[in-house]
Amino acid sequence: MGRITFFLMLALIIIPVGCTQQEIKEGQVYVVSNENNSDEQLGDKLNIEGRIPFQKYVNESLMAEQIPNQILLTFSPDGKEMYLMERIETESFPKVIKGEPGEKVRIIIEDITTKNQKIIVENIPFVNRVLWNTEGNMVAFGGGERLTVYDVKSKNTVMEEKLAQDTINYFFWSPISDSKLYSEKPDLTNGTIYYIDSQKKVEAYETREETYYKGKLDSNYYYGTKWDLANGDINTVILDKQGKIIKVLTPGRFRDAYQKSLLIVGERGFGLYYIRDINKSEELIALTQDYVYDVKFVADGKIVYTTGAEDIENNLFYLHMVSNQGSQLKKFKVSGSSIAVLPDGNSGYISGPQWEPVDFVQNKLGKDSLEKAEETDNLPAIYAAIRGAMSTLSSHELNGEKNWNRLKKYFINSSLPEQWAYFDVEAIFQEKTARLSAGNNSTYIMRIVINNYSINHTGDAVSAGIRVYTKTPNGRGITNDYALELIKKDGNWYVTGFSTFPYSPDQGELQEIVRETVAKLQTGTIFSGELENKQILIGQIQFWRSGIPHLAPSVESADSVKVFLQVKNQGKQEIYKLVLEKENQNSWKPVKLTRKELSSL
Repeated sequence: MGRITFFLMLALIIIPVGCTQQEIKEGQVYVVSNENNSDEQLGDKLNIEGRIPFQKYVNESLMAEQIPNQILLTFSPDGKEMYLMERIETESFPKVIKGEPGEKVRIIIEDITTKNQKIIVENIPFVNRVLWNTEGNMVAFGGGERLTVYDVKSKNTVMEEKLAQDTINYFFWSPISDSKLYSEKPDLTNGTIYYIDSQKKVEAYETREETYYKGKLDSNYYYGTKWDLANGDINTVILDKQGKIIKVLTPGRFRDAYQKSLLIVGERGFGLYYIRDINKSEELIALTQDYVYDVKFVADGKIVYTTGAEDIENNLFYLHMVSNQGSQLKKFKVSGSSIAVLPDGNSGYISGPQWEPVDFVQNKLGKDSLEKAEETDNLPAIYAAIRGAMSTLSSHELNGEKNWNRLKKYFINSSLPEQWAYFDVEAIFQEKTARLSAGNNSTYIMRIVINNYSINHTGDAVSAGIRVYTKTPNGRGITNDYALELIKKDGNWYVTGFSTFPYSPDQGELQEIVRETVAKLQTGTIFSGELENKQILIGQIQFWRSGIPHLAPSVESADSVKVFLQVKNQGKQEIYKLVLEKENQNSWKPVKLTRKELSSL
């Protein structure tokens, strides 16, 4: 985007400071008609116009040369500095391949007069929320469940280590304490409270505050979320600076406000609701029941929000543009889930590999359509296979879906060594029911992170360690680590093994132990001679953790092994499951032999 060297003015009033600088304030439509209203006078109807939370630009002709990969986030309240976000190019792991993209950025301060720049923080996620405290001496940047606070006076970030340890997906400054900051977590609407000056944090269970400030209505009133400790309900409310609740609006988490309009998401992020007028809060407009990654008001009170795209092979999202009447204007497929709105509210950028520009006035993307990156190697196809395979598995695990077409598309058995991912998932389909219920609409979100990755010298086999996180509308979810083996066949990539570790020395050692065990089976010396004199071929050897039980993400974490045996019995081939448990470092003991429950340990 362009380097912006022009100045700012108030929506209604210009306050000059010297000859070239001026104080920055949000444009406010202002205020309560009678600031001395009592609670009885307010009643159910609040005579409030609310505020327009955008800064106005002037002197646009002073825009200087273009600087690639920089986004304007905010101006300092004194009008002397601007804060920019710049992409950090990296190919390091871990790498997000499904879910909210994990690109890293740095934040830069630029002096508007001298053009001098200074990096204040880097290697943080894409920033989609910026908020100054009431004094204007601290600014908080949030995005990717990470919060960063910068102290203008000391010219340093504060509480950086403590904030980096917490997952924070929303925040708001206290209206009466410049160093007090309320936070929200993915699974806790009213989360940790941070006291910046004293470098302390207080958890929700440690405070008596049931209502947290979440947004500003006007100079006297605020939005908050009240957590009813008796029944666990969360309601968005209007309260004053002293914390007194003036009006209860609706269940759900506050997300943004524009004049008298309000945006609310469901308690766990699924569902988005629009209230056009807080005096008619019962007139709730449901915009979506999907999981909402990001949502904001933009110019003229329009709404933009992102949801996941119906495309299991690609990590794409939908950007929805909605009128201030609540009707959808446009819907675009984009590469990212977070929205950075420029200070004037007229334009912004979408996170992701491309940082796509958006014009909120004309309701269009900077590009006509999402451009597909040229595939210079196997990675895009490998990522697509992993996404498709894990989506197939998770849809069954959460909803009981048995998609046989996807089973054939993303899984395959292979030999040398024996790896039976197709057989594994087929057995899961036949034997298991859904672990969790995702709700009536059978929706869930998924995040896949690749922790490590290696490809063989011929370029047709891959080992990958991944973490898969899923979440449902009822708040339950599953987080599991997987060790995958993939192979390329006829130009397509398939998952061929779960926790098989074919290139590990332990796999070779287990091969020998299993051969010795099979010899004992054939001589009838173990398991009551069940397979005595039978023809037995050793199939897949798979590493497990018995305590959970679950597939082992590494050889070192495994304490059990499941082996599939191909047994010829009266002219028919049958599959048996042999389980061995680790007794010590070099000793494995056979403990189970069965033809039942092949999908489990």
